[in-house]
Amino acid sequence: MAKYRARLCPNCNYYVGFSIAKPRFKTTEVFVTSFCLNCSYKLPIESIVHGVRRVASPLRRGTLRLAKIAKRGEVPLLFDRQAPQEHAEKSLAPANYGRHLRAIAQDIEHLRVRSFNLECTEESYLVWSRPGATNLETSSLSRLSKNRLEKLWKNKTEIRTQAQEEYFSQPCSGLSKRFRYSLREIDRIEREGQGRRRLKSGITDGHSLSQLLRTLGQVVGERGDRLLGISWQELSVSIVFQNAQGRREIDVFRPDNLYDLWVKMYSRRGNRVLSDIPR
Repeated sequence: MAKYRARLCPNCNYYVGFSIAKPRFKTTEVFVTSFCLNCSYKLPIESIVHGVRRVASPLRRGTLRLAKIAKRGEVPLLFDRQAPQEHAEKSLAPANYGRHLRAIAQDIEHLRVRSFNLECTEESYLVWSRPGATNLETSSLSRLSKNRLEKLWKNKTEIRTQAQEEYFSQPCSGLSKRFRYSLREIDRIEREGQGRRRLKSGITDGHSLSQLLRTLGQVVGERGDRLLGISWQELSVSIVFQNAQGRREIDVFRPDNLYDLWVKMYSRRGNRVLSDIPR
């Protein structure tokens, strides 16, 4: 698992992760790694240069640090979104993250989205596809012939979501659609999911999106941190959170790391890892 500091992106107002490399040997220059979880923005700092420290009394200022600027100029703010508040609503308390995220993931699975971003606001969750991402359905059918595609789509039922659909502006793709999950939608999804689970029984798939997102929510909830966002990609999953000290950080997991966490959590629930059915 990799860990980064987090701040709001001035380009898309989502989250930028950054870290300062720790060199093996003493050097006057250390490099800064930065990336945005939603767009291609990077911090305009490539490295930090440490000045030469001369003999001085303890009362004088310490080593001079200069930032090497990669690009100059301000980037306009495209999203009209306020910075996260210090205190979340009781309804979105850390103890409920696992239950909420499992329900949201059950709805996202119907959309067959390959990668997406999630933002946790004070009263709802926002989900949208990452810029340039394609859904699984389009990707898997892209190599089929036109006649076969027509036959498949003729018998294909329309994919619907329980969330509220709305449009917003993204810096890379312009006007995009996102899904808003309030507590009302989440409760509806949970009731429908409970009804389906009563009709069928089987082994819980620990690799499913609903189980892995539920695991992420439980990880954040057990630590008592406030969830800010999740960036889900094919090879990595990033959690943006605010700890008890008010510091924003990003934890980056691999999918196999999440599965290992899922196994440990289910082992604690009566050693029923392979036969447990979510309640």
